[in-house]
Amino acid sequence: MRLAFEERGADYLLAIKEAHGQAAPVLLRKGDDAGTMRFDVPYQMTMILTNISRFIKEGRIAVVARRCDERAIAELVKRDLLNHDNLVVIGLACSEEQIRECRCTDPCPSSADIGHCAAPAKEDQAASSIQSMPLPDRLDYWIDQFRKCNKCFGCTLNCPVCFCDDCLLEEKTFTPEKGIPPGLAFHLIRAVHLADKCVECGECERSCPSDIPLLALRKMVNQDMKRMFNYTSGDPERRSPLLTTLEGDPMEDDGDAC
Repeated sequence: MRLAFEERGADYLLAIKEAHGQAAPVLLRKGDDAGTMRFDVPYQMTMILTNISRFIKEGRIAVVARRCDERAIAELVKRDLLNHDNLVVIGLACSEEQIRECRCTDPCPSSADIGHCAAPAKEDQAASSIQSMPLPDRLDYWIDQFRKCNKCFGCTLNCPVCFCDDCLLEEKTFTPEKGIPPGLAFHLIRAVHLADKCVECGECERSCPSDIPLLALRKMVNQDMKRMFNYTSGDPERRSPLLTTLEGDPMEDDGDAC
């Protein structure tokens, strides 16, 4: 609380608070009872921040952010969905256990205000194993995985950078109302659409009731983006190479934040 309000000059604080034996996100004002703050719950704070920021017209919001939150915020700022001047980012270093769970290779925030940075994961063994398959076998593997999809939309609803007002995947052309699984188009469109946005937070994989290795897929696409364009999502300075023409000029803005 002191760090957010007194040292950083925030007017609000978005964090995790424990109450009645449960932990949940809260928005606090200066002088509110902070109670017991929790920093061990991997709650996706960026989605909450995006939703509440539109209702707070004045004042700065401090948010406790892991490295993936920090990267997601950078992507949303670049698309004018968040205003950087109205934010105070308090860096939260992930624990070794959380790093192992997310197979995270970039776990340390720009400023570790809370906790101490632990060593990153060396690689995602699942992604490496799939990547080593011959192309026909790799295709068969993903077809088998996507056949498990029950069209719950958990991967889209819990993604911090899935922000389109009109989701293409909800159109009947790509996701018919009848029939499970939804077909390959659902997952392939999402893979391409997030190619320059995914911050590897792992929410898609954690949300999937069918245990589809979606985080491994996302990491593989991110590796391709790095190899082909030398681009890493969450870079606050660089514009996405997928938003430029073949000559490298920025595409004309048509008002669509996607």
